[in-house]
Amino acid sequence: MTQNIVMTVHTREDLERISRFTRRRYSHALMSDTKWRKLFDAVNGSGWHPSRVVIKFVDTDEPEDQLWTWPGEHSFWGPRQWVDSTEFGGPIELRSIEWLIITATVVPPFTAHAAAAPMLPQDFTAIKSALSKVGQFPIEETPEGLKIIGYR
Repeated sequence: MTQNIVMTVHTREDLERISRFTRRRYSHALMSDTKWRKLFDAVNGSGWHPSRVVIKFVDTDEPEDQLWTWPGEHSFWGPRQWVDSTEFGGPIELRSIEWLIITATVVPPFTAHAAAAPMLPQDFTAIKSALSKVGQFPIEETPEGLKIIGYR
């Protein structure tokens, strides 16, 4: 029995489609592809690795609560406009991120029964320090966590 494997192809047309969509829907962009990369690199370099994010894409109605391996240096192997993510089935366009929240609490790593595990509070000191060294970012501290805003 032969399996058909479908691979997603990410093209310049995908980027242009998202750019047109965001220009119609939002008054202005707060994060460019380069700025998202700087943010991911700074958080990665801080020694603090969030494992859970709530992410909202521009073309979806509801945010997704994901256990997400924070993008590291190997997540940016492809063109500058994408970040590789196995959690979302392959590369995602950086400009497609409306916002993301690094959650205020996480389940401890390697917990056998995650549903019954106590949630640990996050300390955002390291991430804020690392980000302040590389630029200014549209960040809000909310009850849910640290929110990075891509579009308004």
